[in-house]
Amino acid sequence: MDSPEMPSLNPSAEVVADIDRKAARLRAEPQSFAAMDGLWRAVYGLERWIFIARGSQDDPKPYAGELSPGPMVFAFTTAERALEGGRSVGLSDEEASLLLAVPMPGAIEWVASFAGSGIAGIAFDVPSAGYYAPLTNLLPMRDHMTANPPVE
Repeated sequence: MDSPEMPSLNPSAEVVADIDRKAARLRAEPQSFAAMDGLWRAVYGLERWIFIARGSQDDPKPYAGELSPGPMVFAFTTAERALEGGRSVGLSDEEASLLLAVPMPGAIEWVASFAGSGIAGIAFDVPSAGYYAPLTNLLPMRDHMTANPPVE
């Protein structure tokens, strides 16, 4: 996915490992506000969110798939996880490797704008980590994090 001519879409290995630890903590403590807050602060702290692109190059949309809570935009922390996620839902390598990297914080509002089109939420790093949030929570979570220091 990375080449010498193109900079990496991926955050550092340390950032990815930190997000993975926080996702594991939330799975272990699903009722913990501190675990949820820590994970989403780390995800919102990424430089970009990565999506599998669908639609035209002029008007790309993120791939959305059906999960138990409803239709979800699939987002990824790394390009490799996007390819893995695409394969897990039956996309070809070519389809799964069409990536769209949306810089933060604009990615939050962009994804939230799909709430009116029947998308229920955003799911990160499916199938490996698979944490998600309702699209209607994205802007309130951003505002909460901006107004409040991290919970420990």
